Amino acid sequence: DIRSLGCEEKRELLATIEQAVAFVTTMIFQDGSSQLSSEQVLTSSVKGVVVLVKNQTDHPCPPSYSSIDYTWNAANENDKLIYLKTEWSSLWEQEQQAHKKFAWQVLFQMLHCKVPIICFNAKDFLRTLLQVYGNEISWKQVADSVVLDPRIAAWLINPSDTVPSFESLIQKYFEKPFSMGTVNTDTGTLRNASVSTLKLFFLIYLYQYQNLRVNLEKLYNVMRYLARDLQVQGLWKLFCTLELPLIKILAVMETHKIHVNTQELKKTSDILGLRLKELEQEAYQVAGGQFLLTSSSQLREVLFEKLKLHVLCEKVHRTEIQQLVSTSEVVLNKLQDLHPLPKIILEYRQVHKMKSTYVDGLQTCIRKGFISSTWNQTGTVTGRLSAKQPNIQGISKHPVRITKKQYIKGKEAEIVTISPRTLFVSKKGYSFLAADFSHIELRILADLSSEPELLKLFQEPETTDIFSTVASQWKGIPSEEVKHADREQAKRIVYSVVYGAGKERLADSLGITPLQASQFIESFMQKYKKVHEFTKKTIEQCRNKGYVVSIMGRKRPLVNINAQDYKLRTQAERQAVNFVVQGSAADLCKMAMVEIFTSVVISPTLTARLIAQIHDELLFEVEDSQILEFSALVKRTMESLQQTTALEVPLKV
Repeated sequence: DIRSLGCEEKRELLATIEQAVAFVTTMIFQDGSSQLSSEQVLTSSVKGVVVLVKNQTDHPCPPSYSSIDYTWNAANENDKLIYLKTEWSSLWEQEQQAHKKFAWQVLFQMLHCKVPIICFNAKDFLRTLLQVYGNEISWKQVADSVVLDPRIAAWLINPSDTVPSFESLIQKYFEKPFSMGTVNTDTGTLRNASVSTLKLFFLIYLYQYQNLRVNLEKLYNVMRYLARDLQVQGLWKLFCTLELPLIKILAVMETHKIHVNTQELKKTSDILGLRLKELEQEAYQVAGGQFLLTSSSQLREVLFEKLKLHVLCEKVHRTEIQQLVSTSEVVLNKLQDLHPLPKIILEYRQVHKMKSTYVDGLQTCIRKGFISSTWNQTGTVTGRLSAKQPNIQGISKHPVRITKKQYIKGKEAEIVTISPRTLFVSKKGYSFLAADFSHIELRILADLSSEPELLKLFQEPETTDIFSTVASQWKGIPSEEVKHADREQAKRIVYSVVYGAGKERLADSLGITPLQASQFIESFMQKYKKVHEFTKKTIEQCRNKGYVVSIMGRKRPLVNINAQDYKLRTQAERQAVNFVVQGSAADLCKMAMVEIFTSVVISPTLTARLIAQIHDELLFEVEDSQILEFSALVKRTMESLQQTTALEVPLKV
């Protein structure tokens, strides 16, 4: 515990840190657990940091973390285990300030040693440092640190395990269950204990620390094994150049607060709530009685048993498992010309989703007028990022029109447009800047398949409406004769190929039969023969190797690719094609994040902050005086990734 060190011992410790070859660290929480056993714990519950300082033994200089020939130290009796308290009370303020200052000195030196800091859930560790020592450190200084996270490494090796645990890694690499243990770092409770009790407490205290030391040593060795596996599987470069820098980017993003206009949010919630009540009354009126609009079974009863609307319509879809008549959006769209109720239900669902997800859901995440999402780097198999509390990625950028009824005679109903994103407010003197990769997945599909018809779409001057042109090519009709339905079909078919949707899903989205959907896909593949060849080749390679690879070398093993079961096998085939396209799009977005972040870090003047990554779009908060310079930098950086990844197709932002 650094609080017990004298001046000379403090100097010795700083000298030891200067010579260290690695730091293995974990945060300790109020309940005595550590990051090795806790998931996404709030900063307020962090009590301190335990660091195992790995000393230099046989190598003359600190290893480079990006080197494949990383030299790892075995357990060394000269390694030091230190405890740094991060939570302070107001008592003994002067003494505590000195301890806090030294703790910060140790951490700051660790961050700037250019040797690896190994931490399970390193993003949470870095974010906590920024939050606890926000006055002493700028977010740009964290970018200098070298962090290795075994959790990210394990996920890269097995992306299907989106929540790899320390316990599972220990069992995988050491094949023995072990005790996690807890740590009690509060010696204050021991002061009034009897001598015998004190000895007992001391022994427990010592055992728990030793247990944690053993686990940190194991974490270090697990990282050694994972590094070896990453190199063997050709994932080391992806790990070092893309996923590790992203840990720091996400930690910095989580410390940035986005201001929410709470008055506007409440007003929006009230408007939506009022509209829901109006729609309920309208539904009761046309249905001839009350029922729960959110209940599928009650709605099915009204639509098909009471009103018998399925009799008036050609084949209506049924649910997959129970084979009940479906109440999905597709079915309601089909029925809306036969009776007013389906249209009311469609609007009700849209308004209900907006209110519950985007408005009321957002309200629960606001702290002192601000929100800050938690980002998950290992949340998907494709490599895409996910967010929660709030899920900022799910907040629509498209405005929704709501009819606000008027109760004054002769006054017309008012149409209110609600744009969820306008609820976010930039700081004074700053603006939000959104940069979006245009049709990124279609471009990647064109590149990977080398389909001449698709490549033609992206040649200069680029077509203004890509999907109308695709519809024109596919159906062989002049572009001016392309109807909205043609465009929609073309768009849905492209994305059914990209997202691995089967004929059933396509049939649902277009409101057609699975047979028609199958014919659509077949005629599309006939037109774009190279796309068909690409999907066949991808599936064949997956069958032979057992996995598929993105443009940056990200892998996804698919165990069911050779399954006897038709359903499992065809699902794996669609997942194979989907991963290559979507995984590559995720790689490009992450590369853009890393390069733009690096440019801002090394710039002495730029202050722009990345606040969200919403699939193919990056959202920044930028000083008004830097908008022109920064937007040019963002556009240039994102579009130049065409050369970096050797794409045949230009990228457009």
